[in-house]
Amino acid sequence: MNRKLIGFCSVMTAVVGAAVGVATAELAANNYASPIYQNMHRKYAIGGAVVGLLVGASQEGVRQLKAKRDREEAEYEGQQRAHGCQDTKIAAPIPRPAWRVRQQRRQ
Repeated sequence: MNRKLIGFCSVMTAVVGAAVGVATAELAANNYASPIYQNMHRKYAIGGAVVGLLVGASQEGVRQLKAKRDREEAEYEGQQRAHGCQDTKIAAPIPRPAWRVRQQRRQ
């Protein structure tokens, strides 16, 4: 997986999350003077940034894993066609990728 791309996407969604957090704090402003209600913009911005960081890293990681799986599946089906197998659902002498075996066991 491309760690630089995952890091970049994480940082970008963290920035968006921080902006959403500040906007939420602005919309949820209240008139209480208790210490817990002080610096709400900062607290919401940090929370939004953390959530954005996690969501961005997860989303990009899943996207890259899906692309890798699609490439492996296309390669596997190409090998099946090269060996003259008409139906890729039939077990073939070519070893299957590990994720494909796990997927069939679940069914």
